[in-house]
Order: sequence, then structure tokens, then C-alpha cells
Amino acid sequence: MPDRVETVLLDAGGVLLDLDYAYVRRLLDAKHLHVSAVDLARAEAIARTEVDRHVRDGGRTSEAWRDYFRILLGRVGVPGEYHGEILDCLWEAHQRFGLWTVAVPGALDAVRELRASGFRIGVVSNAEGRVERDLDSAGFAGLLDVVVDSHVVGVEKPDPKIFEIALTRLEAGAGTSVYVGDVPSVDVVGARAAGIAPFLLDRHDLYPEVDAPRLRRIEDLPARLPARDPR
Repeated sequence: MPDRVETVLLDAGGVLLDLDYAYVRRLLDAKHLHVSAVDLARAEAIARTEVDRHVRDGGRTSEAWRDYFRILLGRVGVPGEYHGEILDCLWEAHQRFGLWTVAVPGALDAVRELRASGFRIGVVSNAEGRVERDLDSAGFAGLLDVVVDSHVVGVEKPDPKIFEIALTRLEAGAGTSVYVGDVPSVDVVGARAAGIAPFLLDRHDLYPEVDAPRLRRIEDLPARLPARDPR
């Protein structure tokens, strides 16, 4: 952790934005497959470990989309014969109006507190070109200084270049910045490669072995940062 922090960079999906569990539940309910939001949230977190594994094995996050949802569906007991049809519906919905569109509990309050404390705030996200719009719709409009979407800039985490783009736009230094993400091989590795101190948001305690400061709740972040120097 730097002694002085001026800039806070955050992931979008899983840190500021949650999967729209209500939409997924409606999709499953239509097939008489009834799943609770709590079970979906736990399954979603476990599915993200597959993204982590995929990237550690040399893949890209964008290539793990269908495997991620197959794991999620399997964990909540959706029979395999339904997977293909549901995956197609989810992909169409994601392209049309987005699936990560709901503010993570506590995220808006955390960002407001960081902003009130004088930190510059940016988002660095592996996304499909609409993450800034999704953040605005979820209530983050006017709270973020920069949003860097991998689809727009043509480079994705863990490549340090995407973090460097954010720092350049913010006129910020890596040594006085932190980054909060939720997938170790993407977020912790990428931030460190860019010289940025990482935090891992591990809401379901899935990564106890990861060598990085961990948060269980995003609203705990402001208290973990050194106070801003009023000078």
C-alpha cells in the first residue's frame, strides 16, 4: 500500500456492478426453474473463479463468457439440456441492454465517500463497449472521472497498457494509485504489472490464498486508504 494515495481505480463488473439477478431469475422462472437470488450470487462468484483459471492458463476474459455462465447455471441446478437455449438468451440480452447493470450493495456510498475525500476515481473494465452507459444507469453518473472500456480502447486486463491509459487520462501516477478488482489473475496481476497497488474484493471468501489486501465489502475501501493530504 502506498503511503500516499491520490487515485482510486475500480473494476466495474463484480466491484461496482452486479449481474442483474432479477432478470436471470425471470428467465429461469419462465422454464419453471426457480432459483433464489442468494444462490445465484454465490454461483456467480464461483463462476468467476473459472474466468480466473482461464486467464491463468493464458486465455482472455472475453473467451470465458459461455463457460462462466455454464458453471453458474450448473451450480444452481439448471439441467444441461437447457443450457444452450438459456446461454443464447443471456448473450442476446447482454448485447441488447446489458446484464451487469445493478449497483453492487454499498458501491455507490463507497464511491461518494471516496469522491468527497478528494480522491480521483476511474474505472478500468474488460467490457463490451457499453460499461460507461451501464454505470451511469446504475447511479454512478457524475461520480467517476474516467471510464476505460477494453472494447473501446482495444486492450484488456491483465495487460498493463489498459491501466496506463486510465492513469494518463487522469494525469495520475501509478505509485500513488490503487486498483480494486475481483479476479486475481486479471486484476491483481494486471495492476501490479502497471505498478499499481491492488486490492482484491472477495465478497464470498473464494481466494484466501491470494497475496493481496482483500476486502469483503466495497464500502470498507475508504477506511483502508491513507487519509488524503489536504495540501
